[in-house]
Amino acid sequence: MAKPEVLVVYKKSQLRLALEKRNSRIKRLLRRGDPSTEPMRAAHEAHEATLVEVERALGDAGVGCTRVYRARLRAGMCEGRRLVISVGGDGTLLDTSHKVAATPVLGVNSDTAHSVGFLCAAHRGTFAALLSEVLAGRLKPTAVRRLGGTIDGAALPFPVLNDVLVAHKNPAATSRVLVEHRGVVEDQKSSGIWVATAAGSTAAMSSAGGEITGLHDARAQLRVREPFLADGPRYALATLWLSDGDEVSVTSKMREGRVYLDGPHEVLDLPMGARLTLSLRAPPLLLFATQEMALRRETARQNALRSHL
Repeated sequence: MAKPEVLVVYKKSQLRLALEKRNSRIKRLLRRGDPSTEPMRAAHEAHEATLVEVERALGDAGVGCTRVYRARLRAGMCEGRRLVISVGGDGTLLDTSHKVAATPVLGVNSDTAHSVGFLCAAHRGTFAALLSEVLAGRLKPTAVRRLGGTIDGAALPFPVLNDVLVAHKNPAATSRVLVEHRGVVEDQKSSGIWVATAAGSTAAMSSAGGEITGLHDARAQLRVREPFLADGPRYALATLWLSDGDEVSVTSKMREGRVYLDGPHEVLDLPMGARLTLSLRAPPLLLFATQEMALRRETARQNALRSHL
C-alpha cells in the first residue's frame, strides 16, 4: 500500500509531557492555578488547535496524511512522501530535518506567542492558504545548506541544519583545540567554537556576535566563543567563513571534549587527539520559505547590529 502523501511530524507540549511523565510538582501547581503554569496551558492549547487546523486543511485539500511524534520519527518514514510538515517550533523542525534527505519540508509554528519560528513558514491562521500555494506548485522550496563532517573519518550521524558547538564537557572548563583552515593551524583556548549555517545564524551564532544571513546564503561561519587572549595575540582563526569546497578541522586537546549537533540532544565525544572536520558538502534541506520569514530574519539582523554597537 502506498504511503499517504504527507507526513505530519509534531511535538508534544510541555504540559502534555509533564502529565504523561506524572510530574507531581507540576500537577500540584496546575491544580492550584499557579501563575507559573499559565504559559504552559496557553502554549498547550495553541499547539493542539494548530494540529487540528493542519489536519483539517489537509483533509479539505483531499491530501492523505500520517501523523508521527517527533521522537518516533525515523528516516525511512520520510521517503516517498510529497511533503513533510513539521508542527511545533524551530526545535521540532530541526529534529525533523535530521531524518529528511530530499523531501520538501514545511514548518508550522504552533505557538507564535512564545516562539519566533525563524524556520517556520506558516502558523494556524496562514497554513491553509500556504498549503494551497505549495500543492499548486506556486511556492517552491528553498535549498538551505547543511553542514556535514567526520570525526576521525567516521561520518556525523546526520546533516546539521543549524550549528555545531565544540566545547569541553564541563561548560565552566576551558576548551583547548587546534583549529586548521586553508593550511593555517592555530592553538586556541576559549569556552568553545560555534560553526553555523545560514539557517542557524539567528541562534547561538548571533548571540556570540556572528552575522545573521539569509536562508539562501550558501556559506557557513565559524566563531570562537570567549577566546582566551591573556597569553598571546588575537587569534587569526577566531572568525571565518566557509564556502563550497572549503572545510575546517578542529583537533581536541581535551580529555573530555564534546561536539553538540543542532542543540543539546545529540552529543558526540571528542577526546584528546580526535579530529572533527566540517564542510558544506552535505545535501541541502528543501525548505519552504516565505517573504515573512525573510523579514523576520532581517528584523533580527538589525536588532543584533544595534545590540553589538
